[in-house]
Amino acid sequence: MSTPNPNPTTPAAPVAPTEHNQPVPDPIAHFTALPWCAAHLADRAVFQVGVPDRHPLPTGESNFVRRTMNSPTTVRACVTFLRLVKPAKSKSASSPSSPTTTSTSTSSPSSGGGGGTGSVTPAGGAAAAGRSKQEGQKPATEKGPKQAKAKGLLASPALVSGGGKDNGEDPRNPFVLFNALVDLGVDCQSFAGTMHGGLYGVLLDEVMGTAANAQSKMGAYTISFTTKYRRAVMTPQVILIRGRVVRKEGRKIHVKGTMEDKDGNIMAEGDGLWLAMDRDIGHNSSRL
Repeated sequence: MSTPNPNPTTPAAPVAPTEHNQPVPDPIAHFTALPWCAAHLADRAVFQVGVPDRHPLPTGESNFVRRTMNSPTTVRACVTFLRLVKPAKSKSASSPSSPTTTSTSTSSPSSGGGGGTGSVTPAGGAAAAGRSKQEGQKPATEKGPKQAKAKGLLASPALVSGGGKDNGEDPRNPFVLFNALVDLGVDCQSFAGTMHGGLYGVLLDEVMGTAANAQSKMGAYTISFTTKYRRAVMTPQVILIRGRVVRKEGRKIHVKGTMEDKDGNIMAEGDGLWLAMDRDIGHNSSRL
């Protein structure tokens, strides 16, 4: 993700990146040219917009995402953004189902600060080639499933469930909603015009894994991940992928995720469990 806005009370206009190694020269301009994507990026609750750095790493780590899935006919462009979510009133998040994993940019997780009102600096995320949002009013937080759905910004109540003290959320490093706009090309297909089923898990894992890594200084590994297929994703197409931690229990990190189309229809849902590492495992722990 991009460098946090030093003054979170002022909205921000994304600045075009200069170096990111994506096929599209200016990913932010690429997505803002699409009205529904522009609406997401301009929303008041969004406090950071970034362009993942997709240069290959010297170790070869994450080559599948940084090389194989980084071309004009696979993933042509990707932009990430963060949203604040007000903790749900329920005492605990729904029991996690099974299973998950991810990968895409260069940055390392760190501890965040602030509360859940727009003054936070969350940890983790992708290394930004662009800058964060800046200037204006204090970003709004999500009020919960009903209001979010009414705004058409969150189609899945599960993403705004959990959080809060009872679910292990630290106000200094809140359970931020991680989002990624991804432009899929024709070489992502299996059946003609339809995205390969295995990529549902890959893409969800990338975003959900980034959210999990943000809650662990040493990164986190997927223990289990379940994908629920709702609709076929036609290619080429721009989709929105979301992921958010809903509960932490010691080293266990429970994450929910969704894949949505331009109309907010849920194409797939992810439910995963990550284990926070207690030592330096020598791997790039940031994903997007």
